[in-house]
Amino acid sequence: MTLENYFKKHCSANQRAYEDLRSIYRDGLTTEEAARKAKMSLGHLKNIKSEATRAFKNGNDPFFAKLNKGSRSISEDLIQQIIYYRKKNLSIVDIKAKLDSLGFQCSLDSIDRILKSEGFEPLPRRTRLEREGAVIPEKVPTPRSSMIQLEDERFTTLKGSSPLIFLPLIEELGIVKAIEGAGFPSTTEISSVSYILSILALKLVGCARLSHDETWNLDRGLGLFAGLNVLPKNASLSSYAYRVTRDMNKQLMINLAKIFSGLEEDAAGEFNLDFHAIPHWGDLSLLENNWNGSRGKAMKSVLSLIVHNPISGFLSYTDAEVKHENQNDAILEFVDFWKEAHGESPKLLVFDSKLTDYENLNKLNKSTPKIKFITLRRRGKRLVEYATSIPEDKWIKIKVPRTGKSPRLVKVHDDHHCQLRGYEGEIRQIIITDNGHEKPAFIVTNDFESPLEVIVRKYARRWLVEQEIAEQIAFFHLNQLGSSIVIKIDFDLTITLLAHNLYKAFAKQLSGFEQCTVETIQRSFLENGATVSIKNKVIDVALKKRTHLPLLLGMPLMQKMTKLSWMGAEIKFKSGTIS
Repeated sequence: MTLENYFKKHCSANQRAYEDLRSIYRDGLTTEEAARKAKMSLGHLKNIKSEATRAFKNGNDPFFAKLNKGSRSISEDLIQQIIYYRKKNLSIVDIKAKLDSLGFQCSLDSIDRILKSEGFEPLPRRTRLEREGAVIPEKVPTPRSSMIQLEDERFTTLKGSSPLIFLPLIEELGIVKAIEGAGFPSTTEISSVSYILSILALKLVGCARLSHDETWNLDRGLGLFAGLNVLPKNASLSSYAYRVTRDMNKQLMINLAKIFSGLEEDAAGEFNLDFHAIPHWGDLSLLENNWNGSRGKAMKSVLSLIVHNPISGFLSYTDAEVKHENQNDAILEFVDFWKEAHGESPKLLVFDSKLTDYENLNKLNKSTPKIKFITLRRRGKRLVEYATSIPEDKWIKIKVPRTGKSPRLVKVHDDHHCQLRGYEGEIRQIIITDNGHEKPAFIVTNDFESPLEVIVRKYARRWLVEQEIAEQIAFFHLNQLGSSIVIKIDFDLTITLLAHNLYKAFAKQLSGFEQCTVETIQRSFLENGATVSIKNKVIDVALKKRTHLPLLLGMPLMQKMTKLSWMGAEIKFKSGTIS
């Protein structure tokens, strides 16, 4: 083939389009003449002209792409390090993690190209146990945790972006001030805020126990969230929990109650209360036996009270120091807590029959102002016989909504004048049948004004608190106690309350995802890697591209630069790649 034939035959589509438009703009041909010359339809040439015009408006060259700058040369030392770790059967991800800890900057694609060029075959598919067995023989020295100095640097994080995304929300709500006002202990090297945020970071990423934090204690992103270079070691976090008192936990919850109650659209002072037995699996546990419904037996466990706002979805109060001797009074302690936090009593409490006794129901009714309650009456043989004797025409049918299911049609009967032992005066009793149980349920309340349907539906809504407990068990690992020391468990439960509420407040700003579970929010939006760049005390977080990332970055808090007053820095987020 001659050079002349080469130029006659080898012509790309972009070059042909360039020549056709060149004849219009340089040679002065009309569009019709240029189309005839190129032997194409007039409409096709107009489309080429329109696309070229649009490209120029966007600042792009429609015909000749600009040459990319050459990639940075990779040093021989880095290549030898990569070869060294592949010979130890480390995957590309493991090799990158090791290189990051040693200060090398190398992307996953670069590591893959180097291994292929050196003749290494891809690793065979391995089981989880085989992957975990491929460890580096020598122990990686971990730096001592200390307050971060915010020097100019750049690093990658595989899990730390999840807590970092919460920093604008934490700043907006004033969570740091709430922590500072709780009086938590500190050390000469680490402040109380950094200690609490360190434990909160592990909660936000779903870490099961503090003793499992060696998975994350080299992740710079998690350390940055807490204002540290890296997170403290598990021994430090564990010993810190023993220094926390119930009064500190309670003061933090009071501060948080003031924050999150301000986010409730129509809280109306209504609360669902429930006990949850958190089992302990130690052989030498000195804890009391409590009934565990999921296992159908009594177990050594910590009995905790969890209070849930059914309208906002926030948790309002927790207490892991409930004993058999004082469990009936736990509801009164919550009332005192809410009075201390807001200067007024709760308006309505909804709970089951085992939460307290009839004497305390009388105290709620006699309080000033009166605290309304809805609960179940302890069912006996005579009560069941009484319910079966009620004529059919005295029952009415109502629909009770159920989460994720179609409403249930139940039959109810309203008794306005009933007596309870230890309760002064009359009480309203509502009997429910066809509710999915063999025996009828007996609701008792001191609310004589609300319609029958409202009372039944508010009690049915109490199941929401059990759903929240199930959610905490699944994501926050509520059933995996690392200690039988009650105060340590109470502290863990308090931080769980904070993490849960942060997730709920975060979800409220995601259009279409407001009612999603914590696990869904974490999996869809937060479980992501990032490249973090710090320059002049500005933290730039480039999140790895994911399906829901545009929706995440579209949140008002994510679109602006946020000043972190407690850290003395600013943070902003954008879409990017891990390098």
